[in-house]
Amino acid sequence: TMSSSASHTILACAGGTAGAIEAILVQPLELIKVRFQLNHGHNGSIISCAREILAEESAAGGTTMKVSRLFRGLLPELCGMFPTRSVMYSSNEMAKRLLLGKNNSNRNGHKKRETKKPHQSLYSLEHSLG
Repeated sequence: TMSSSASHTILACAGGTAGAIEAILVQPLELIKVRFQLNHGHNGSIISCAREILAEESAAGGTTMKVSRLFRGLLPELCGMFPTRSVMYSSNEMAKRLLLGKNNSNRNGHKKRETKKPHQSLYSLEHSLG
């Protein structure tokens, strides 16, 4: 079986990687949104704002770097996102494991399958909440 510290490390890396992917995917939209807000909507639409950002780059130095303009400020975002998501994800998983307890796992650490029917689960939920 996997040691507890290795499991925590894997959880932390998974959370950090998810945060990094999120930052990479959201950064262009975030840049366009912020630029649109700073211009108080003078661009007309979000699409025209995106075109303006891409046009600034092509005026500054050619067409090969157009898309990179949308990723300005990504490095600081990644530097903050990776540790934040790493801690959030791993602490969330550790809290779930702690609250569920060991009696909800079998010898290999996998969750036991519950065979309750939906009405039985609701019944037990009602009684556990008081």
